[in-house]
Amino acid sequence: MAYEIRTWPDRILKQKMKEVDFFDERLKEYVDVMFERMYQLEGVGLAANQIGIPYQIIVIDTNTKKYDQQEGEEGVKMVLINPQIVKKEGEIESTEGCLSFPGVQITIPRAEKVVVKAKDIEGKDIEIEGENFLAVVLQHEIDHINGIPFINYLPPVKRRIVLDRYMKKKKELAKAK
Repeated sequence: MAYEIRTWPDRILKQKMKEVDFFDERLKEYVDVMFERMYQLEGVGLAANQIGIPYQIIVIDTNTKKYDQQEGEEGVKMVLINPQIVKKEGEIESTEGCLSFPGVQITIPRAEKVVVKAKDIEGKDIEIEGENFLAVVLQHEIDHINGIPFINYLPPVKRRIVLDRYMKKKKELAKAK
C-alpha cells in the first residue's frame, strides 16, 4: 500500500477513527510508515487517517521543524494510541498549516495547555502534558482522528472563503498535471 497523504475533501478526514485494540507488529508497522511519511512531508505531526489508516494513532516529532520554542521547551518525539484530551487550560492564537490542506494557513484559537491520556505502542496507559506548540500539535492531530479538520475552528463565512480558495487552487493544480 502506498500510504499517500489524503487531502480534503477525502471522506476519511471527516470520520472518527476506530480505536486500536491490537498492540502487535501491525501497529509497529503503521507507526513506522507514519513517521516515514511525516518526515518525507516535513510535518511535525501526523494522524493515521491522513494516510488512509483508519485507526486512532498519532505520531509527533517537534524536532523536525523550526518553531518558536519557549524558554526551557524541548522538542519531543512520541506515538499516541487512542489519545483523548482530558483537560484544557488557557487560550492562544495558533497559526497552523496542515498536510491534508496543502497551501492553507489559518489562525485559530487553541488551548494553551492540554493533558492527554493515551496508550503507548506497547498498550500501556500514559498521560502527556503539553504547553504552547506541543499543545497545539496534540490538539490538531487528535482532532484529525476525530474527523475534525482545523478549518472547523473558523467562523462559517471565513471557512467558506478558505475552502473555496483551496478547492479552486486544487482544481488548477489538477489541470496542470
